Amino acid sequence: MPSNVAEQLRLLDDDRPQPWQSDQQAVVIRESRRAKSLILQMIPPYTLELVVPRGTRPREVQDFLASNSRWVERAQNELRSRYPTGRQILPDSVEFAAIGRRWEIRYEEAAAARPRLRSFSEYLQITTPDTTPSEVHGLLRQWLLAQARVYLKPWLLSEAKTVGVRPNKIQVRTQRTRWGSCSPLGNVSLNASLLFLAPAVARYLLVHELCHLRHLDHSARYWRCVERFEPDYRALDKELSESWAEVPIWALAR
Repeated sequence: MPSNVAEQLRLLDDDRPQPWQSDQQAVVIRESRRAKSLILQMIPPYTLELVVPRGTRPREVQDFLASNSRWVERAQNELRSRYPTGRQILPDSVEFAAIGRRWEIRYEEAAAARPRLRSFSEYLQITTPDTTPSEVHGLLRQWLLAQARVYLKPWLLSEAKTVGVRPNKIQVRTQRTRWGSCSPLGNVSLNASLLFLAPAVARYLLVHELCHLRHLDHSARYWRCVERFEPDYRALDKELSESWAEVPIWALAR
């Protein structure tokens, strides 16, 4: 007899989730030790995910998806319209709105060349033996991550002085579900794609995570801390939640 909901629904484990069909809509179901309830979320560009606490019965999962079938359908339609498959094309430029920088992209196809991206002040030179989207997107994601570490870490430390805290460790990663996080150890993780957002929105996320170094929750005390350093946090928080559309497909983690 299968011992958990993943096995019973013939799903893979935390590291390798599989699609499960409900009302003709594909939903990836992921079991989590940390989850306290069932949570449906969109993961751009093409995935809907249901986070399931360990020990959840398969019938609970089925009933939850059935009761949320309209939301699933709307979310699928939104993802299809926002990220059509046809957008898997080669970008002609990259713009980091958060820091006011823009680069044109120049491509060179060389059969014997190793894939390489060179960054200049006003343009990027990409040389590959095959300028397919997957090859180019991989190079651009590596470059994005390097740029984010250059710009976001000092920015966070500068804001930390304003808030009066200091992160224990700063990580920058490419993610599809979170803009940032703060651990109980005081480690702050930032999404490299913050560089695509408006400066005020990106700064709000930094303040949001730094205030977690004072209050590791979303209590009234925590939000008073956020409001002290960003009075317009409500509007910026709403804008942040809608900002995945600002991130190009090539930048979204695979």
